[in-house]
Amino acid sequence: MATSRAISISIVLDTICPWCFVGKRRIERAIALAKQRWPDFSATIDYMPYQLDSAMGNGLNKGEVYRQKFGDRATAIFERLSAAGIEEGIAFKFGGKMSNTMDSHRLIDFARLQSSETENRAVESLMHRYFELEQDIGELDVLLDAAEDAGLDRQTTKAYLDSDDGIDAVKQKIKHAQRLGVSGVPFYIINDRYGISGAEAPETFVQAFEKAFRTDE
Repeated sequence: MATSRAISISIVLDTICPWCFVGKRRIERAIALAKQRWPDFSATIDYMPYQLDSAMGNGLNKGEVYRQKFGDRATAIFERLSAAGIEEGIAFKFGGKMSNTMDSHRLIDFARLQSSETENRAVESLMHRYFELEQDIGELDVLLDAAEDAGLDRQTTKAYLDSDDGIDAVKQKIKHAQRLGVSGVPFYIINDRYGISGAEAPETFVQAFEKAFRTDE
């Protein structure tokens, strides 16, 4: 007898990774498609931290960082991201400041303590603020605004972020992802078994879901 079509998805991401935002929207579309295809389908999501540059400072010019990294390819990359964003309802902007993402990952972990829905809202708000509003998610006030968007208490969150709580936990989760072989993001782990790298099309995720069902039968 087949098991219930319930899966777990671990999404490994960095909050300043634009393709992670695209991938978030695509896997959400994949989940919606799967629910249409299989009425008994359900998915639980958790987020795993990753840092593209753990040594990054704070308040860096985002455009300059991209151009130093990608050179003449930066304009083409921006155009490709903008096109992908339009398809997924994301209005990418490439100005503003870029900062170390440790505190944003701590906020996501803190939100997870309340519920997976709170965690998801925190991720969505952080990425919306960074990629669409050109806000610096390394700034405390921006982090606290995102916390409120997620339904967290501002003062409680401030006390948490002002402390060192959660730093070691985030670092350990990053090391765990690396031990699993994750070397770039976005990366998706389905049922702790199947890995998908990159912001794939929704149908690709649906096929992976189906593969997981068949294996668990």
